[in-house]
Amino acid sequence: MKQIQQHLQQIEEELEADQKNPTLWMEYGIGHHLSGIYEKAIESFRRSLELNPSNAICHFNLGNSYMEANRPEKAIDHYLQAIELKPDHIPSLTNLADAWEQAGDLEKSLETFQYLVQLSPDTPLSHFNLGNFYLRNNQHLEASRSYEKTVELDPSFGDAWHNIAWILENVGAIEEALNYAKKGLRFVPDHSELSELIQRLEQVTNS
Repeated sequence: MKQIQQHLQQIEEELEADQKNPTLWMEYGIGHHLSGIYEKAIESFRRSLELNPSNAICHFNLGNSYMEANRPEKAIDHYLQAIELKPDHIPSLTNLADAWEQAGDLEKSLETFQYLVQLSPDTPLSHFNLGNFYLRNNQHLEASRSYEKTVELDPSFGDAWHNIAWILENVGAIEEALNYAKKGLRFVPDHSELSELIQRLEQVTNS
């Protein structure tokens, strides 16, 4: 945090001499975002975009600060602008899906998560994020399928193994849950949540 504050002070000094530098304003926004001062970050990113409205990354950063400030509708607007400028920007698409969900538009959120899977079908994280959407909305079968695809693409994706086992535990399939958790731990032996889940499941099976 001390380094961030020093960096912000340095940028402030540079801005005194160059108020029309969009890069400095964006860096100033990033520093405030990292410091948790989101309204100040929003103000700084907006100043940067006034000077350079075609900066997709600045729109993305502004969207992130709006999300942290619990203003998802504003975030959506800037993620969409980032995507218009840079259609293949996966972070903007991913955060747009989250923003739609936070704004209560589950249909658009699901469409965006599904589009990400279509856009990069060999990317484990895309399937994992879709699985998390399904899990948050109590669609456990669909979530499990997405997590299965995740570990098929990347067997070391410990959180996906954990979530499959957790779903099985919650539907009462304790033996299957234990098998999945143990299989996952073989691929990711240092995954603490899998270890804890195995201990809990073993206590149930041995009781």
